[in-house]
Amino acid sequence: MSAEGERSTLDGNAAGGLLREVFAFDATVAPTTCVGCGRTRPMAELMLYAIELGAILRCPSCDQPVVRIGRTSRGLWLDLRGATTVVAADPATP
Repeated sequence: MSAEGERSTLDGNAAGGLLREVFAFDATVAPTTCVGCGRTRPMAELMLYAIELGAILRCPSCDQPVVRIGRTSRGLWLDLRGATTVVAADPATP
């Protein structure tokens, strides 16, 4: 990030590299259910708000924060309180 307090908004695909550091599977295709509105969509369809310390992925339907990822000197911190489920499945498996 360039200036303090600045953030950019992209879709969840832009968080792919960061998500690969946290998950051992392609999290961008993982069906994720929002705790706010109950809608299920692949994590790639969430809206990425990039901040200096990491990322916030929000539901495009209700703007609920679904996934928060923070980077500190102690490692990556993951907060999934905004997701009722994240399905870690091989998308090729029916």
